[in-house]
Order: sequence, then C-alpha cells, then structure tokens
Amino acid sequence: MRIGRAAAVFAAAALLAGCTERPAGPAQSPRCAALQQRYGLTPCPADPIPVEPVTVQNLDKNLPDAEAHRIAQAYLRSRALYYLAIQDNSDRFFESGAIDLPGVTPLMFEAETGHIRDARARHGSVVLASRSTLKSLRIVPLPQDLRDSLEVSPAPMADAVVIEADGPEQQLIRVPGRADQPVSTLERGDSYRLLVGGVLVTKEGLPETFAELGQWECLDPDTHDACQLPPAGAG
Repeated sequence: MRIGRAAAVFAAAALLAGCTERPAGPAQSPRCAALQQRYGLTPCPADPIPVEPVTVQNLDKNLPDAEAHRIAQAYLRSRALYYLAIQDNSDRFFESGAIDLPGVTPLMFEAETGHIRDARARHGSVVLASRSTLKSLRIVPLPQDLRDSLEVSPAPMADAVVIEADGPEQQLIRVPGRADQPVSTLERGDSYRLLVGGVLVTKEGLPETFAELGQWECLDPDTHDACQLPPAGAG
C-alpha cells in the first residue's frame, strides 16, 4: 500500500545518506494501521467518517425516527467508504466485507475490482473524475415480495433506502501516454432513483455500515409505489 512504500523509500534514503538524521514524518495511528491491514483502506478515513449532507425522511410510520436515522447514516458511511476506496484503487477493500457480504453477494463489486486490476495491469489507475450528488434519502418499508425475490440469507431488512442522485459522475482508467478510458459515467443533468435493500454490518475498527443485497429502479412500475417518491415536479 502507499504508506508502506513511502516508509521503504524513506528508509532507503536514510541508508544512502549515511544514516543522516531527517525529520520524522507523522506516525501512523494504531487505528489507521489496523484499517490498512484489515481492509486495505488508505488514506485513513477521518473519525467519525464524514458523510454527505442530505435530509433524511422516514416514510415508515412503524419505524422510530432514531432507527431510520441509524439506517441512513450507515448507508451514507458505506457510500463515503466506497468512493474513498475507488480513489485509492483498493480492490482489497471491495472484497473485505466492510460494506458488503462477499459470501452472499460475491459479484457486488465485480466491476470495480475488475477496473482497478485492469488499470494496474496497464500501469495506470482508476480516477474518480467526478461523483454524483445525493438529492434525497428516504427510509421506506421494503415489501415482502421484493425481499423474497432476492433469495439470499440473510434477507434484507424490513426497511430499505431510497436514494435520488444527480450527475455528473465519471470513473475512468488513466494510463500514462494513453487517452483516458471512461468505465462508469452519469452525465450532467442525468439522475437515478433507486430502492436499495440491505443489512447493517459492523466490522472491527469501523462504525456501522450498510451492506447492499439488492436494488431496484424506482422507474420500474413494479417498484415505483414502494419508493414513495413525490410526483414529478414536486419538491
């Protein structure tokens, strides 16, 4: 990882300079060292993990607001960690179970890990040129038929997250001397609305996160009502 390579460079430089004393860099905290070792997570995320500012609406009349907030914050942390791992090209993070259940949904981040390894094999990297912006986040009951349709164990929670996000977003593979290769793009002016089912997970050294088990397009007539989105043109 990056920190390890930097330490090796500094050590070699000291030997070549006849062990001349140099100012020591800031020591890596035990927390950051553990996150790097367990999850391949660098740079070290702040504690608490900063998340996007978005209004959370609880649309499940049977769910306490505190629990809806808990689910929303877990989802936002997973989203923040996802983008941190993309920027760091950490394919290991996407297989660590920090924001997913690899044994249940082994292909959840297949595209991301594939892009990172492809870029690395070509002596390049995945670059997050821009990222989508959350417009709204709602907590809604997840209909039983949708929960059952995933056919996974554990099943998703009884409540799901509905997100609205606006572009632009672009992830691309950048290789020196070659044109950038876009691998994931949401154009400016485009948006998406998703119903996301999942479970809450807690991994050692990390706060509670949201592991996605399945998602549905809110434009789909079969799931539109479950998303509880306002009519087009409404605020």
